[in-house]
Amino acid sequence: MVQARHIWGLLLLATLVTGCGDERERRCRLAVKSLVAAPADRAPGELDKVVSFGRYALPDIEQEYHAAGPTGRVRLLEALDRLRLPEAQPFLEFAARTETDPQVRRQAQVLAQRFRGRR
Repeated sequence: MVQARHIWGLLLLATLVTGCGDERERRCRLAVKSLVAAPADRAPGELDKVVSFGRYALPDIEQEYHAAGPTGRVRLLEALDRLRLPEAQPFLEFAARTETDPQVRRQAQVLAQRFRGRR
């Protein structure tokens, strides 16, 4: 009986802790999606929002990149350029090798080269 109470107490505590979590993850994911979908006149402001999340945005950028169209991928690469995160190098190398759109591939290649020079 005592063990069951402890288990229920731990489950309640775990639920409360996860329910009171940081909204940053959700806000970051939404900012990245908004950057991809924004009309051209709103894109600079959305780019600023994504960059404001710093390195926290990297996983969302990488994930959204694969679902975005060419314009969205260019914007995501711009975000990576502004963030200047060394840990983005492997992703940029991947994008430079595998990107199918010539304009996006060229931008990824330029960024990958620039990041290589920062080492």
